[in-house]
Amino acid sequence: MAKKRKKRKRRIFAPKVQTIFCILSFIFVLICGIYYGKRFMKYYKIYNPKGESGEVLLNLSSKIIEDSKVVENGDGLYNINGNYVYKGQKVNNYIIVDEILFRIMRINGDKTLDLVMDEYINKLEWNKEITTYDKSSIKTYLESKVLPIIKEDNLVKTSYCVDKIYELSEISCDETDNKSYIRLLGINDYLNSLNDNKTYMNSGNEYDWLYNSGKNNVWHTTGTYISNSKPTNVYGVKPVITLRNSTTFSKGEGTRDNPYLIESNKKQIKVGSYLDIGDDIYIVYEVGDNYLKVESNKVIKEKQIFDKTSSNYKDSSLKNYLEKTYLEKLKYKDFLKEVDFTGYTSKIGLLTSSDLKFNSSLNNYYLSDSDNGEVVLYNGSVLKSEPSSKRNVRICLGVSKDLKILSGNGTSYAPFIVEVK
Repeated sequence: MAKKRKKRKRRIFAPKVQTIFCILSFIFVLICGIYYGKRFMKYYKIYNPKGESGEVLLNLSSKIIEDSKVVENGDGLYNINGNYVYKGQKVNNYIIVDEILFRIMRINGDKTLDLVMDEYINKLEWNKEITTYDKSSIKTYLESKVLPIIKEDNLVKTSYCVDKIYELSEISCDETDNKSYIRLLGINDYLNSLNDNKTYMNSGNEYDWLYNSGKNNVWHTTGTYISNSKPTNVYGVKPVITLRNSTTFSKGEGTRDNPYLIESNKKQIKVGSYLDIGDDIYIVYEVGDNYLKVESNKVIKEKQIFDKTSSNYKDSSLKNYLEKTYLEKLKYKDFLKEVDFTGYTSKIGLLTSSDLKFNSSLNNYYLSDSDNGEVVLYNGSVLKSEPSSKRNVRICLGVSKDLKILSGNGTSYAPFIVEVK
């Protein structure tokens, strides 16, 4: 009898186990199918993008890799462990993002692209005292002044190393941070771009801040290599961003005159747009609700003194000259609009230390800031001047936001030509 009962239990229990196993297996297979199906669709869309009308688009990373000649020496694009890195000085890695010219540093294994701005956007202190990058004033500046002019829809959060670097022979990256959409260049970014001690990242004797700090100093480029200095020094600020791996190619060849474009030109005036106003070239550095602030793409012909004694721009002879003499000579003076230039209202003014500054070839010009009776200069090493010294002057203008674009695409080589009435 005992044997028969055991047989009945096995006959009753076995089908239940099989049923539960089959149900669990089905659920597991279903979950795997959904998970990997979504991943397949996600990456299929990334590498086989289509437009709103169903037209086939090209993935930017794939397009660049396919069209580029990967090299093993000299200047060009290198394949380093599945990441594509540009090295050297003469490389065609130009790309425009939101009217601003960048250089492609690398195409990562996941097809995201790390970009660095072609020119520094300003020259600033790193911080008032030594600290890590995440607590620095320069990080605050990037996130508050530069990031808002770039569409975050095009970006993913970018990563940087948190480790302190005391010697270049002991570079580590044990801890990373990826909480922000913008950052500075890093030591590894710069070193990886070198070929024969030359790089597209800077020219001549250019000093640009890096995000790496040490015990008492902060690292920066020196034009040919890397050094470190006190955080209170004033060096170039070159923003770095990371484009999404789903970014699509529009047109271009990566050259300076024909950079890669990631979307069709919509003829929209933004920060960084070049404008041709009455045959004079200006660059938009601020966009307000009903106005634009533009900075000249050159300094005025003759150097000027700021004032014989005063370092306060509102009381200066330079302000009087610009408003009473220089402005009156402009054939498009009636086209201009009065705006607030940080403490004073006028159609014409000067840049301040915190304003974005395009065209890094311009230097040694007066800003409207003052410090202890001296006027602040925008320059590489001389940062203050006696107001009675003759210096370059770079003007700014207020312009109505409601402009009619006649032609151009807003770049330095094809500025928007706007109607002047």
